[in-house]
Amino acid sequence: MRLQRREVFAACALAVALAMGLSLRNGFVYDDLPAIVQNSRVTDPTQWHTIAASPYWLGTLWRPLTVAGVALQWRLGQGAPWIFHLTLLLGYLGCGLALYALLRRLAVRELPALAATLLFLVHPVHVEVVANGVGQAELWTALALLTATSIYLDARRTGVTAGAVAALLAIVAIGIAAKEQGFMAPLLLGGAEWLLAPGETRDEGREKGIRIARVARRARLLVPVTALTLLLLVVRAGVLTGFAGDTPAMALRGLGPGARAVTFLGVIPEYVRLLLWPLHLQADYGPPGIPVGGPVAARHIAGAILLIGYIALFALARRRAPTAAFGLWWAAVTLAPVANLLVPTGIVMAERVLFLPSIGLAIALGALLNKRDERRETRDVWGVRIPIAALVIWGVVLGVRSATRVPTWSTQRRFFSDLTDDAPRAYRAWKGAGEYWEGAGDHPRAIANLRHALQLWPHDYEVNERLGQFLRTDGQCAAAVPVLAAGVRLEPAAPSLRAKLIECLLTEHQWDLADQYATEALAQGQTEFRSERLRVARSRAADSGTGRPRPSQP
Repeated sequence: MRLQRREVFAACALAVALAMGLSLRNGFVYDDLPAIVQNSRVTDPTQWHTIAASPYWLGTLWRPLTVAGVALQWRLGQGAPWIFHLTLLLGYLGCGLALYALLRRLAVRELPALAATLLFLVHPVHVEVVANGVGQAELWTALALLTATSIYLDARRTGVTAGAVAALLAIVAIGIAAKEQGFMAPLLLGGAEWLLAPGETRDEGREKGIRIARVARRARLLVPVTALTLLLLVVRAGVLTGFAGDTPAMALRGLGPGARAVTFLGVIPEYVRLLLWPLHLQADYGPPGIPVGGPVAARHIAGAILLIGYIALFALARRRAPTAAFGLWWAAVTLAPVANLLVPTGIVMAERVLFLPSIGLAIALGALLNKRDERRETRDVWGVRIPIAALVIWGVVLGVRSATRVPTWSTQRRFFSDLTDDAPRAYRAWKGAGEYWEGAGDHPRAIANLRHALQLWPHDYEVNERLGQFLRTDGQCAAAVPVLAAGVRLEPAAPSLRAKLIECLLTEHQWDLADQYATEALAQGQTEFRSERLRVARSRAADSGTGRPRPSQP
């Protein structure tokens, strides 16, 4: 069966519309607010010239192309969210078409390539990327890496030209400037060279001149890409004053490589569940639902077994199905920067980090379906029909789940209402919800959510600080003191937390304890607490002059 380009386009567009189209009604939600709405580099054209030399937002990461893109959309749409969501849908459709084009370049037949592409486009794990404005970073990087791979393969097959090198460098730069996973381009292209580029015959392998020529052809592509990647890595380090560039998640701070590796093993079963049967989705993952560090438990053992199986599958595919092996390689390489193995990142895990790896798995699936399609010519009817029926059912289930998940990202109220229901075992979900409800004016709900976050995982001093502050502003300093004191024990070097504690101690007339906390800060080099000690002394003297009895110390 021969598919026309318009038929492929129509099928992909319909899949995107049915699975993700409702996102056009979404507003700005969650990270959209600090990254877009409250980001002056996006909303103020007079600051656009600072984008390239500035961090992404909150002083971390470097994504100048993504920031420039959303700034342009803000200007064109006058701050209306619909233009961002239309851009996301079009970018997502572009990713699907680029995936289909790459599969065809990899000699996957039309129907298997289209089937793998459609399953990719309706997958619910992508909703977080497509339905939320900041998801554009993933989309532009994915488009860049897919296009770069196609350019590389074309150049290796038809000949390396200066135009091909220039195009490849431009596309790789776009991917890097959109998101950090773009830095994986040399490894992806190296994997394409290793697994997919034409091999030598035995006679050619013996001839030194031919071997040198082959190495030179590889170098003309891979060396410039690698050099550009290293250059942009240095530029990024200069902007962020460091190569890591991201503030580690509170749950990952202090964890060494071994503990992070154990954490990763515990995350693997969740990755597999999300890719195969993602009926339950949540916007936050972390402790205690996802344990960090040790001890090793059943989920870590399951993760290790799955990882070993993945490596074995790659080794088998490398010999028998190089295209599938390349898909597995793609998935592993693009997951590596966000797996917390190399450096700790700002999240334990998230659904959006599976976007780029799922492209690799779609490539592997397309290769597998291609082999099934070849069996159709041998008249193995049931060997073809049963898998096709299963895939159709799976695709329908995935598409329905995507369409029902999109509204979660429609408004702030809907998002935070669903957040704790979806992720009851993630303390950060309750932390984020508490902060939202405080801003929404629901003070009791905010306090209750933050108390629950502390009960779930009492190791994040920021929860103590926020809860203590909410209690203090609610006139409950007596209840705030133990909460803030626990936070100071977790993070003695947090001056704002200590200042709030001293403020509450003064309100409760606990002069000695307030002076003790100010003195400790001075001993740690926090010189701003000299004024706090003077304030404590003045408050003590003023209170003594009233003849008011001093309360007992806790």
